[in-house]
Amino acid sequence: MNTPHRRAFASASKFVLSLSMATVAFSAHAFAQENDGVYADHIDWGVMMDMSGPASAAQLPWVKGFRAYMRKINDAGGIQGRKINVLAEDTRYDASLDRVAYDKLANQTPVLGISGVGNSSAQVALASSIRRGKVPVVGTYVTTKAAVEPASPLFYGSFCGFREMAQVGVGFFADKLKLKTPKVAVVNLDVASGKEYAAYIDEAVSQRGGSSQSIQIKVAAADATAQVLEIIKMKPDFVAIHGVPTTAILLMRAMQQYGLNIPTFAITYLGTPGVYEALGPKTGSNYYFVSCFTPADIDESPAIKEMAMLADKYGNGNLKNDGNYVAGWVVGQLAAESIAKAGAEPTRAGLVAALAKGFEVDTHGVSSPLKYTSDNHLGLVLLRPYNYDYDTKRFKAYGNYSDYQKYVK
Repeated sequence: MNTPHRRAFASASKFVLSLSMATVAFSAHAFAQENDGVYADHIDWGVMMDMSGPASAAQLPWVKGFRAYMRKINDAGGIQGRKINVLAEDTRYDASLDRVAYDKLANQTPVLGISGVGNSSAQVALASSIRRGKVPVVGTYVTTKAAVEPASPLFYGSFCGFREMAQVGVGFFADKLKLKTPKVAVVNLDVASGKEYAAYIDEAVSQRGGSSQSIQIKVAAADATAQVLEIIKMKPDFVAIHGVPTTAILLMRAMQQYGLNIPTFAITYLGTPGVYEALGPKTGSNYYFVSCFTPADIDESPAIKEMAMLADKYGNGNLKNDGNYVAGWVVGQLAAESIAKAGAEPTRAGLVAALAKGFEVDTHGVSSPLKYTSDNHLGLVLLRPYNYDYDTKRFKAYGNYSDYQKYVK
């Protein structure tokens, strides 16, 4: 008999069933999101960097800069109501540990995306896995040719390119010293990026009718005498350095000991107050670096003032003029804006799709223009030279970023 009581019970049963199905659907959705590192109140984002090994003097400041920007975002309420939780893996500049860290962040403790990947040899080794994978790498500490040529929707570099470092450094010194056929010694680490950089220096020098020689050094080297003896034999017009901060310090001190007063420029990573302090004015006055990042005391723009103020607030005041810290801050902004582009319920696939057509990040002068197109994922291409004024204890920039467009091809 179809009584009102039975009809009410049937209706209630249907409601409970519908609610159960909705709950199952929601749970499945939430589970899928969790597999992408997205939870109700936070998003897990991975970082792979050397925080205790031979490159930590340069890479740890980057991590602190990245964390500082994410802390700024979290203090303001996060992104779409979710805080950003940074899962940082210490790879100790060991390519095998980078592989372990990548697999962990991709599968075991899944993250929405990854930044950093500061070991160039590891980046080259992981390039095919990243291209075939599902977790995007958004913002790196080093950008290798294998990672960005051809462009992949799973990889976005965000550090000054090695080719552009070479082009700007060679162009600046060749013109400054009025050299028609420059002769350049390149002291570089025996890693993938070091070999790439030496090749790019040779390319830039050859275009001017000059020549270069690569002189390799180990990342954990304790002495640079052998390299300086090679430089003495070569008699170059200027020297280009690729390595970690200790590479620059060892080489410049050894050159000074042998009485060599040769103009020298280093890659972006080696333009830190710590390097100049270790060298002192006698040795450091001839040491330059090229960079696409703006140290805090160079510019008084609101964005740079904010970065400097928060560096002080978060206990990183001694790093605000370190280009590596600034680079981490910029990648923090890149990652945060990328997450926002993925919408209210971000997934790895949604993030990849949101970035694929190209986009631009306005750092308001904290770096040179940061722009990606569908077929170019290098990001930063303009740099300028810097030196250090020991009297004022401030960095000195040579012109504007746009002044060096003429060297970048």
